[in-house]
Amino acid sequence: MFCNHCGKEIQSDSAFCPHCGGKQGTSENSQIESTTSSSKPEAKEKVYYRGEGELIIKTTKHHGAGRKVGSWLLGGPIGYAVLGRDSKRTTKAKGSLVVTDKALYCAGNQYPFDKILATTIVGTMKKKINVTLDKDVGAGGRGTGVAGSDRISVEIEISTHDIDGLFRGLEQARMGGVSF
Repeated sequence: MFCNHCGKEIQSDSAFCPHCGGKQGTSENSQIESTTSSSKPEAKEKVYYRGEGELIIKTTKHHGAGRKVGSWLLGGPIGYAVLGRDSKRTTKAKGSLVVTDKALYCAGNQYPFDKILATTIVGTMKKKINVTLDKDVGAGGRGTGVAGSDRISVEIEISTHDIDGLFRGLEQARMGGVSF
């Protein structure tokens, strides 16, 4: 390490130069400052809707054709019912609803727009919004091979007091990046 003032060689842990007495700044601090000042700030997400609501997540694990046929052949109807049939699960949560230009945030869950297949309003008396997501399952080697692929479909049901405002927010967010 060299002195910031006179340029003579000094020990790396010196706070002052033994030759000229100049105060030494740590090179780490100057590197951190230069790195942070040169990096671009992240663009904030634009918020289109904010409110409270209830989230019902319906998850269906669709088994591949090979698993369905194999379970039927090995165990008949009971084998199919236990091993081959698609499995469903429902969970509920209440919390904040936020729609931005990048994603839908609901009760602590994030749903990016590139994962959303469809958004629809359902019901006449008590309106709800259904959001459908679809993604392949690949964890642990599942979803590949001769037996066909397993996949998971997720349907999200959102209810709130301002369902029309939420739907408008979703529509504006999805169309925000589109130029005509």
